[in-house]
Amino acid sequence: MNVSQIVTRRLIVIASDKTVLDAAKLMVENNIGLLVVCDERHNSKLTGVLSERDIIRVVAQGGALNVPVSQVSTKHAVTVRGSSDVAEAAKAMNKHRIRHVVVVDDRDNPIGVVSMRDLVGERATLTAILQSNEKEVFHGAD
Repeated sequence: MNVSQIVTRRLIVIASDKTVLDAAKLMVENNIGLLVVCDERHNSKLTGVLSERDIIRVVAQGGALNVPVSQVSTKHAVTVRGSSDVAEAAKAMNKHRIRHVVVVDDRDNPIGVVSMRDLVGERATLTAILQSNEKEVFHGAD
């Protein structure tokens, strides 16, 4: 199964010149924990990601919420191609100890985000399908 097959939500992007407060509001409005940060002039140019943890870190350190996202975002986003197998996304999350990866096309433009929750949900679905198929095979052998 390809990563692009489990990208279910539309991509939510924030311009790097928007504030941390803008980002927090956008996360709440869309019920998400990660925003893809793009260059304010080129909406498809990935410059990083901003997670709930990044915002919590700003608040815990007494930082201002009116600073640009570019000052607090993670600059080197972990990415996987949409054509990659879901196992590659899981390995990337595990290796980097993160809960989201940005899915990119062949030109490195962001097309979505896959979360650990997406992978867990997909695994549960695949397990149910496999178990159902096994029951059919065993019942068909009688």
